[in-house]
Amino acid sequence: MSNIPLKDLLGLIYSFVYVFIFIALANLLSGRGSMSPKTSRKLVHIGVSHWWLFAMFWIENPIIASIGPAVFIILNWISIQTNAFKGMNIEASRHNYGTVYFPLSLLLLVLASWYDFMPKWTAGTAILVLGWGDGLAAIVGEGVPSPSGNVFGWRKSMAGTIAMFTVSSLVVFLMTRAFNPEITLWNVLLRSIGTGLVAAYLEVFSPFGLDNLTVPLGTALYFYYISPLTLNTSFIFAFSCLAAAAYAAWYKHAVTAEGALAGLGLGTVIYMGAGLGGLLVLAAFFISSTMASRIRKEQKERLGLQRIHEKGDRRDAIQVFANGGVGMLSSVLYAFTGSQLFLIALLVSFAAATADTWASELGVLNRGKPRSIINFKPLEPGFSGGVSPFGFAASLLGSLIIAILVFVIAPFQAHKALVPVLIGGFMGALFDSFLGATIQAQYRCAETGELVERPYTGDMKNKLIKGFTWMNNDMVNFLSILVATFLTSFWYMAIQ
Repeated sequence: MSNIPLKDLLGLIYSFVYVFIFIALANLLSGRGSMSPKTSRKLVHIGVSHWWLFAMFWIENPIIASIGPAVFIILNWISIQTNAFKGMNIEASRHNYGTVYFPLSLLLLVLASWYDFMPKWTAGTAILVLGWGDGLAAIVGEGVPSPSGNVFGWRKSMAGTIAMFTVSSLVVFLMTRAFNPEITLWNVLLRSIGTGLVAAYLEVFSPFGLDNLTVPLGTALYFYYISPLTLNTSFIFAFSCLAAAAYAAWYKHAVTAEGALAGLGLGTVIYMGAGLGGLLVLAAFFISSTMASRIRKEQKERLGLQRIHEKGDRRDAIQVFANGGVGMLSSVLYAFTGSQLFLIALLVSFAAATADTWASELGVLNRGKPRSIINFKPLEPGFSGGVSPFGFAASLLGSLIIAILVFVIAPFQAHKALVPVLIGGFMGALFDSFLGATIQAQYRCAETGELVERPYTGDMKNKLIKGFTWMNNDMVNFLSILVATFLTSFWYMAIQ
């Protein structure tokens, strides 16, 4: 400690005094009824975020700068368990650890910026976005009447989201003008809008207080690594178009609110990584799968498939990532490496997802009962692990729809990649059936006694008969797509 400047030690002491003043003030106002507990917590949220501006100029040693956030990670966790700081922990009963995630994000950004992975003012901008943007979004969302809905069971309002975007963009604008004045006004505006969109999206899509972690980390990464590039304009354009498409899909009851938000994020990442070609592949999967689900819909409803399946027709966030997560990862890897292999992997992943969806949606229309892919015994239509001639044909057609897009996304490799993508997608659907027949969870319905894939019937827990509880249909989809993509990528490399 003798080698640490006195200025750093004083900075550490002042840091604790500063934070505790805000906590004491929040508890005082909340205890007297002068301010609602939620508003007092947001007062702390906003006030503590300004600690960064103080630390930037007072503390040079990264270890000293890390002490405050590290201590408050522990103190806030203890406070949640004991309700010591009543003005800060009003949502502890809902398993909201936001007051722990806040200092954790501070700690991570201190380490990143004090060790020169990014400028301190850049990381500070992200913290102020969290403080002011998220803080005012909650206050405005509660106080201003506007359309609202639930995302992962948490209320989100249009007024709050607009406030988050507006305030976040303003924070980025002011900080950039203050610390990077040589940038043109137009570029500052674009960077502010792009970063504001990222912040607003992460705030809406992060439940259980996780926005205190995702918002600062996500905005810091975007603001520093992407917004200075020409990609920023592309991001704003793609995000805006995909937001409209996601809203339309939600409005048409094709996806849940969470599914629409997941699709928005997934589509934006794919576009940023693989360009319009990648987005075309995603669109082909979603549109063709939606069309397949509506073919002879009344006939499918008469089969009573909902008594078997865990989820309904509307895709949720988990289903979106189960079907598109491998493709999203492939697009990111392509962006970093430039290797055509990852474009082929992107195609295979969505070929497998489309093949399986088409087989599931159209295979149930086969004249005879499907048969188990393991022992060929008859199965009820819609039950996982069943195959049929019509399902095979639908699977191949679904895979072909994606495979022909190789001429768009990787035209110079089309002559080598078309067949592997087509067969890889088809094999992914077969592997999905294999997993469904062997290790996917199957239950005995507590109400009717029939076999189902739902762990619960209403409030009644169904008895596990076969498979693993964690191996539901979403996990089967993800694993089958992953395996098909991995194996086909090796095949493609072998024929190069």
